[in-house]
Amino acid sequence: MKIGMYHDSVGTKHAGGIAIYARQMAIELARSNEVYVYTQGDDIVPPLVESEAHIIETPTFDSSTLDSRLTSLVGNPFPVGRQELSKLAMTIWSSYNGVIDHMEEHVDVLLTFQTLDDLLLSNLVDIPTVRGFLSDRSAGIGSAIRERYTQTDLHFANTPYLADQVASKFGYEVDAVIPTGVDTELFDPKVEPAFDRDEITILFVGRVVESKGIFDLLKAVACLDEEVHLRIVGAGNEESVRHHARKLNIADQVMLDGEVAHTDLPSYYTAADIFCLPTHVDSFATVNLEAMACGTAVVTTDLDGIETYLSAGENGVVVTPGDQDELAETIRELIRDPTYRESLALRARERAYDFQWRQQAKRLEAFCTDVLPEKEVERDHVEKQTAVPS
Repeated sequence: MKIGMYHDSVGTKHAGGIAIYARQMAIELARSNEVYVYTQGDDIVPPLVESEAHIIETPTFDSSTLDSRLTSLVGNPFPVGRQELSKLAMTIWSSYNGVIDHMEEHVDVLLTFQTLDDLLLSNLVDIPTVRGFLSDRSAGIGSAIRERYTQTDLHFANTPYLADQVASKFGYEVDAVIPTGVDTELFDPKVEPAFDRDEITILFVGRVVESKGIFDLLKAVACLDEEVHLRIVGAGNEESVRHHARKLNIADQVMLDGEVAHTDLPSYYTAADIFCLPTHVDSFATVNLEAMACGTAVVTTDLDGIETYLSAGENGVVVTPGDQDELAETIRELIRDPTYRESLALRARERAYDFQWRQQAKRLEAFCTDVLPEKEVERDHVEKQTAVPS
């Protein structure tokens, strides 16, 4: 089968959760299918370059320059966000530089993961398009427009929770649930730790913003009698975190590493005693699953999307979002009971094996096959993919 995947940042070092999902699926699907990844071509990350996927470069636009030029033409700020404007320009330009023609000639089915990508491409190509929903954040102006004008009929989500959210918020029937995966060879307990501390180390990985619960975590650490080291990985409101740490008198216990390459994250997970993501809103929270794969005890929040892979008290611990006292007490319990902490970590690693990327890719491959008429799918391609454990 010939599968196309379109995402502007799927090959970049700064890819977020959605782009990483698309990237890993492309790598795995390319083991037994002809896969074309349409993305910005600057500095593609090695895992994608070294895979069997074909990388087709799409145009790159400076959204601030586009916004400035359009403002000068119309005399007022252009009433479309810069990100949307950049995507619109990229997709339109793609239709003139051969990318759309390439899709038509080489691809049986095209997958998109973002609202405007789906809206534009489903109307530009004459091949089946599939939309993957990996986040329940509002699509802004695109959601209403897409509902009216998209030509995509088939959708999948990465959790049952998100499938329900998509149906209720956007009115789209979700045809399949294909979870996010984890690379259990990359994320492994045997990875050399990035650092070594005498104190119990608590690790946070994610966007450093209030909605991820970072300020709840700071206040919880300040309530602990035990001496701990809090390591924070991610970009965002770092100055605000430093300010709060000083106010709480824990500045000497907190270290911010900023953004770290995805392939370097395993060494941070293995260096930590406890991984903590007290997020307020999340449709999956992949970093929890990565920490679990590395054999690190996880403390996170009681959200429906997280329940897809984490069972409270069995392979992780959950607290109520925003409850700083409960968070502090939970962390305190794990610090004081290393046997419990280790048992959680062991079962977490076992659970992560159920979510290997190769297993998820097989589900996506089966779904894409069902999209196409029987005669359009090449059934006689050489099977290159190794057997996947059940």
